[in-house]
Amino acid sequence: SYIASHRASVVVFHIPGDLLEWDGFTDMINDITLLWLLGMKLVIVAGCTNFIDRRLANDNSGELLPGSMRHRIRITDSETLRVIKEEAGFVRFEIERQLARALRQGSLNAGGVSLNGNVVSGNFFSAQPFGVVDGVDYQYTGVIRRVEAEKIRAAHDSNDVVLLTSLGMSPSGEAFNVNSESLAAGVASALNADKIVFFSKYGAILENKKSDEMIMSLRVPELRKFLEFNDVKLQGKGFAMIGNEDTKESLEPAVDDMLIKLAWSHQVLQNGVKRAHIVPPWNGALLQELYTQDGSGTLINRDVYEGIRHATVEDVAGIYELTEPLVREGILVNRSKNQIEKDVNSYYIYTRDSLVLACAQLKRYESSSEIGCLVVSKKFRGSGKGDAMLAYLERVSLMSGGTSVFVLSTQTMQFFVERGFQKVTVESLPPSRRVNYDVKRNSKIYMKKISDQREIDAEELLWDR
Repeated sequence: SYIASHRASVVVFHIPGDLLEWDGFTDMINDITLLWLLGMKLVIVAGCTNFIDRRLANDNSGELLPGSMRHRIRITDSETLRVIKEEAGFVRFEIERQLARALRQGSLNAGGVSLNGNVVSGNFFSAQPFGVVDGVDYQYTGVIRRVEAEKIRAAHDSNDVVLLTSLGMSPSGEAFNVNSESLAAGVASALNADKIVFFSKYGAILENKKSDEMIMSLRVPELRKFLEFNDVKLQGKGFAMIGNEDTKESLEPAVDDMLIKLAWSHQVLQNGVKRAHIVPPWNGALLQELYTQDGSGTLINRDVYEGIRHATVEDVAGIYELTEPLVREGILVNRSKNQIEKDVNSYYIYTRDSLVLACAQLKRYESSSEIGCLVVSKKFRGSGKGDAMLAYLERVSLMSGGTSVFVLSTQTMQFFVERGFQKVTVESLPPSRRVNYDVKRNSKIYMKKISDQREIDAEELLWDR
């Protein structure tokens, strides 16, 4: 199901230049190529900061000389631009060489299936000057002006892999040095990509201080709070800031790298990209991240639960209006307005413009929770609202210490079976729920084990496309 769900997905990769000198670079390229063989549509954005730094002389006087950095953005004069052209050309050639080898080898090993594809580069985006910021002229440093999304899609239709470097051209023919992470984010946003993947040699480094466990997934609201706490900002001009100019010197390189990638991840998810991944480059890590439940890096998801909240007394009428037709059909147990109001604290609703689009009830028993009264308005059925409600309540149950969720149903069993629930007997119910089981109604019981957030993230992949 993972392979099928990812097929035809558009994925943008950011490869920092320092990975070209890493011993496992060839294996990483082979993993990327395997995604191409499995039907993904790929864009690769390559950085070259380490190669540029090696070529440029460092100045310790504190003056802002050409080639130096401010707010993590290089001040690019004509001589620095010449160096960048040379190093970007080298990086492009090395990645293209490795990709061409891997694509050719992959096509030969495709079991007789013709998979003609090439690595293509070119003017897939245009750039404009970064300009003067706080009195500093960044000269030939640039930002994205336009992404040629249709040209990239045309290349994908030809089964080609698109490769970009940080050099962009203006319509007048001038070259500009564009930050490669901002370029990757801009391209992913313009394509409305399914994923953006940032490779990082440091891997997953976020840790929950309370549990000492690695944080393998985040949602946009959590990420936003995390970035605010660490004083991370994305400026409108297209660069990321952490604190002030002195902050970078006090941060560990791994921390600095992770915060910057999280900032760009937040940006692309706000722009409509479905998921962002920060992945270590070692052999097999990319495949483990995308094709297994456990993953290998840090996954950041859009807030697909926006609009879901606890119900209040003011929502009782809306809940009753949703559920009453199903009560009349015998699908739901009868619930009067008074009963709903009495139990309102156990209800959750999905709202838009003050309208109740979906509702569900969550009751906790020992180490398990019962999900009931899951109803979606007829106008919005088939739009993922039911899946979102179900997954949200699974998360609530998990965070409250639950290890399983269960449902009782007489007619809608298949919906839950398709979402990982398994039929169980009355004896499997928590003791305090078992005593209240209605033998006359004879509802079938379906239960699902829940273990971690990443598992629920993986299941969303199957309904969020």
